[in-house]
Amino acid sequence: MMEENLIVYDEQLRPVGAESRERVHRLGLLHKVVQCWVVSPRPEGLWIWYQKRAQDKPSFPSYFGTASAGRVPAGEEPLTAVLREIQEEIGLNLEPEQLTYLGRWREAMDYDSFRDREIAEVYLYLDPEPAFSLGPEVGEMIRVPLAEVVKKEIEGAKRIRAVGEKGEFWAESDRFCPHWGEFEAVLLPVLRKRGGCG
Repeated sequence: MMEENLIVYDEQLRPVGAESRERVHRLGLLHKVVQCWVVSPRPEGLWIWYQKRAQDKPSFPSYFGTASAGRVPAGEEPLTAVLREIQEEIGLNLEPEQLTYLGRWREAMDYDSFRDREIAEVYLYLDPEPAFSLGPEVGEMIRVPLAEVVKKEIEGAKRIRAVGEKGEFWAESDRFCPHWGEFEAVLLPVLRKRGGCG
């Protein structure tokens, strides 16, 4: 199987070539990813879904991450990539019009020999009862009340109330993949317009 190539960007977000995924992460080259937040509007309020990453993932194994996320390989558009990732990871076969584009978010993380400099194209999918069918990269899906996510992301709560396959539990905040500031800047304003929180 050939290694996946990713388009590399300069600081002005202009494409400057393609590199292997391994080289992109070893050198910390700027590249595109897609993320999809899945939110369930229900009578009791808004719930935000997170995937629990599989134990054998090379980065952040068994951590909770955005419902679906992945790299944008060379030759693929972000919308195509996010629809593919959603299908592969959590088994939802969606049409483009079912997604809302939330915008672009840049972040950088360094851990061990893995340097991640990303341009995230961020999407939202609303569904009261999403029928997940999990792929091998995902251990389970959990849902968190919007107010609890606010406590974690904005108020600095060390743990929050969540619901998983075995019922309600306390999720430690440091077990969530870091996306510093994205929730508050990109997702929360959209949910506030829906009346989901104060």
